[in-house]
Amino acid sequence: MTSQSEQGPTLCPYPDRGRKVNVPLRTPTLLALAMTAVFGTMTSCTEEASSPPSASTAAVVLPNSDIDFDGTFLAGTASENGAQPGTGDFAPAGQANAEAARRWVQISADPNDPQRGPLRDGAGRTLYYTTQDVVSAGSSTCVDVCARRWPPVVIDPQGRVFADGVATDTIGAFRRPDGLTQLTVSGRPVYRFAGDSAPGQTRGHAVDSVWFAATPSGGPAQAAATDRGER
Repeated sequence: MTSQSEQGPTLCPYPDRGRKVNVPLRTPTLLALAMTAVFGTMTSCTEEASSPPSASTAAVVLPNSDIDFDGTFLAGTASENGAQPGTGDFAPAGQANAEAARRWVQISADPNDPQRGPLRDGAGRTLYYTTQDVVSAGSSTCVDVCARRWPPVVIDPQGRVFADGVATDTIGAFRRPDGLTQLTVSGRPVYRFAGDSAPGQTRGHAVDSVWFAATPSGGPAQAAATDRGER
């Protein structure tokens, strides 16, 4: 019968770690010490095996997203970053879904009240959300006729987002049923209102008690419905 002292070394249960404990087990004292070493090594191996991957290896995606957004975030306004006339938010009204219009989007906090004022795009148009959308669901309830009255803020998946006074880690994206990529702020899909005919208008605020001008935190802005026109 082979004695314990003639057995091979006690190996770490994770061979790829390359660790081992090689202690002759000849006396009760040495046996206790060896068992302590073995269990200590096994605990260390277990801890290492369960450690999360480093940040450098983790996948990076936008928050509240169901797709990767491969575009670029730039601080400041579109004008400060040299955006071309007629593109992005500068595109003519009614062409928000055109390729040139989807090249970039500017999301700006209200300079007079960055926390509670309504978000704007690069043309000064108010951005809205609806309580009918589920926060962080990566989907929109506003399609077809609704989307014509409340155009979603869409962007090319490789476009540019100009974050003006808004933290980039609050901005997300998801793919709509029509295949376009819509932006979110704090998990809420954002839209414009067809009834706003001039920069700074908030005609869509509180429409049907479900549409509200958005803030960076995703809550309703402290704003009155201005120039009540198309409701």
